[in-house]
Amino acid sequence: MNNNRSTHVIALAALLVAVVGLSIGFAAFTNTLTIKSSADVTPDQNTFNVDFSSSGTTQAEEAVVATLDGTGATAENATIDNSAAGAAVIQNLHAHFTAPGQKATYSFYAHNLGEYEAFLKSITFQDISGETSSKKCTAGSGATANLVTAACEKITLSVKVGSETATTSSVATITNHSLAASAFEPVTVVIEYSADGNVRADGPFDVTFGDVVLTYNSTDA
Repeated sequence: MNNNRSTHVIALAALLVAVVGLSIGFAAFTNTLTIKSSADVTPDQNTFNVDFSSSGTTQAEEAVVATLDGTGATAENATIDNSAAGAAVIQNLHAHFTAPGQKATYSFYAHNLGEYEAFLKSITFQDISGETSSKKCTAGSGATANLVTAACEKITLSVKVGSETATTSSVATITNHSLAASAFEPVTVVIEYSADGNVRADGPFDVTFGDVVLTYNSTDA
């Protein structure tokens, strides 16, 4: 009987050793798999694009012909150049006046060709290069300087974009003015020699205006 008890004890001890050995075996091996991920997004600048158009229904770059008021007024045709990305230009808006009460009106469009809603943020009248003003009058041959200065005050430039209007005497900061993707909005530029210009120059003179910049953003912030 003593022999049997010894046998059981030995067998139990062997089993315990085996279990402990098995536990140690499992605890000794660990395998770790780690997944690290990231992404970045760089929107394509070309997907935000507002250009000028001579048409309000399809993108076009035909000459823009001025509508004239006042007998004797003439004007050059304006041209559109959208070739530089993000920097559309309409140029050669040039009126020829002979007396007060004359006006040249250029009508064209801003066209949102991009994939984002565009927000008009400002209409800025820039100073003429080398000057501290957005308008300059230069007397021609035979013209008296003080008469030119007085007449010059009655010649104005105004810009209307949709329902927003600005003149050479102001810088318009704009909010809540959106232009949906693919949409058009009218742009009107008026060069006017006011009818109340009682002081007339006694010779020719030139009027130079600084560039007018329309700024559209992808947000209204």
